[in-house]
Amino acid sequence: PGGEDGASRRVRAWFAAVGAIAMAARCGILIRGRRVAAPRDGSALASRVAVAAPWHARVFCRALAEKGEREQLKPSTTSTSTEDDTVGMRDVNDYVRGGGSERRWLLKQAGKTSRRTQSRKMGSVLRGFHDDDDDEAVEKAVDVMVIGCGPAGMALACALAEEASRLGNGMKVGLLGPDVPFVNTYGVWEDEFLDLGLSHCLETVFDDAVCHFGDGDQGAVTVGRRYAKVDLDALQDHLLQRCQDAGVRFREEIMEKVERSGEGGGAVVRCRGGEALGCDVAILASGAATSQFLEYEEDVPSAGAQTAYGFEVEVDAYPFDEKKMHFMDFRRHHTGVWRGKALHPGMTRALTEEGSWGTKTEVPSFLYAMPLEGGRAFFQETCLVAKDAVPFDVLRRRLETRLESLGVRVKAVLDEEWSYIPVGGPLPNADNETLAFGATANMIHPASGYSVARSLKAAPEFAKDVMAAYGEGRSWTSSSSRLVWDGLWSAERRKCAAFHTFGMELLALMDVRSINDFFLAFFSLPEGLWKGFLSSSLNSNQLLLFALSMFAVAPVHMKAKLVGHLFHPAGAYLMRIYMPKASDA
Repeated sequence: PGGEDGASRRVRAWFAAVGAIAMAARCGILIRGRRVAAPRDGSALASRVAVAAPWHARVFCRALAEKGEREQLKPSTTSTSTEDDTVGMRDVNDYVRGGGSERRWLLKQAGKTSRRTQSRKMGSVLRGFHDDDDDEAVEKAVDVMVIGCGPAGMALACALAEEASRLGNGMKVGLLGPDVPFVNTYGVWEDEFLDLGLSHCLETVFDDAVCHFGDGDQGAVTVGRRYAKVDLDALQDHLLQRCQDAGVRFREEIMEKVERSGEGGGAVVRCRGGEALGCDVAILASGAATSQFLEYEEDVPSAGAQTAYGFEVEVDAYPFDEKKMHFMDFRRHHTGVWRGKALHPGMTRALTEEGSWGTKTEVPSFLYAMPLEGGRAFFQETCLVAKDAVPFDVLRRRLETRLESLGVRVKAVLDEEWSYIPVGGPLPNADNETLAFGATANMIHPASGYSVARSLKAAPEFAKDVMAAYGEGRSWTSSSSRLVWDGLWSAERRKCAAFHTFGMELLALMDVRSINDFFLAFFSLPEGLWKGFLSSSLNSNQLLLFALSMFAVAPVHMKAKLVGHLFHPAGAYLMRIYMPKASDA
């Protein structure tokens, strides 16, 4: 004070303003679900400043735009970290995968476990780590420890124990995590669960799935594939029974961190209660938020997020066909200018031009709805993907306005759901000595957010790779971990992931009109192509055929977007993974 003249203050303020604009442009900030265009003036300088901006400053810009201010959050009892929501996070990817500015809702969703009951507690069914040991202070609690008790973790634990039993190697498999019920609503394609022998884990099955990509009959698409809602209790009980039959051990604890004891020395899992549990190898399967314990690829577009707010309600009447799943409805119910809701007669223009008038800066979202028994229904407003998560309060407001426009009268709200799914971003490096599976290993489909069926299907193969990677004398080394990582994320699978990420990044840039045209083209493809894309079953060459087919049927403006996207960082990533030698050259 007193030592700085007015000109100096103005120069310092100017640089601060340019830095703030640069960080906002870099993050592609959202304000109440709308994109803010980058400034035209000084963009070159802004981009250079943004590159140098630390990740936490860019994260702050993001959160400031979406929420007004970041809230300091206390950890959930089911969280894998005891610290607040930023400690231990190294970059934007850790931040996004940990919930970003919507973390408090992610923790609230996890906290719903206290309102549901399990038919059987894992602790009452499965043996403890030391139940058959004479000395509870033995150095190694189990041979292989799976950390996380969700569908992916439980499926992997029982697959590992079943493989150990098949081989007769006597290895003990342990499951570590909270003993709580499943709480997330899972929707799946029926044929995927039938292939897994899980038809008894389906609560409601719909004859077909219906989509609306714009107004009128030209925007309506009947998928021709049966869809189902998963019975959470049945799925958890099925996995628990398999764990019991296979001899999986269980310990109810919260993991703090995993430490390696040197080459061939095994791992030590340190728990929140202060206990240290030894094992040969630890496998993280406790969700994307534990990404901070792994090292990931560099020079890859950062992760985005799929957010969805929904509720299970009692209604007077369900507004759609009760035999069909209302899968994706991008119509403009939530704008306040839907039929009969226009504020002025001149606003009827909003119902023409593909129903996308005035939506260039809006991040698209769609209605996902299913009827349930007893006059109940589940409605959800979903943003398929955004590089900056659309806030839950925005999605809730859209959903309430949409239902009002549809004439749906809600009699009672039975349950609320805050679904936050990190998508895309870098894959784990093969040099990680700690293994991972499910969302922690980035096995979520970047363009759709689906992961449950994929994790359940992949668990047996992953378990075989783990058991086969043990060296002579049943020792686990860094080479063992690399073998397993190379199996989970082989060169072929990394190509497929790069392609899916390319598609995700393209979707994140689309406005309402573009996304409607994209999906109309997508579902006009031969069933084997779009079905294989959604289920991650197409190989890298088939994905190229998928891309060529999409280009052939897409409208002209979409063709231009597809070609232009090759010059996006996601396009560079795709080319580098598909053609590494050409990329190096």
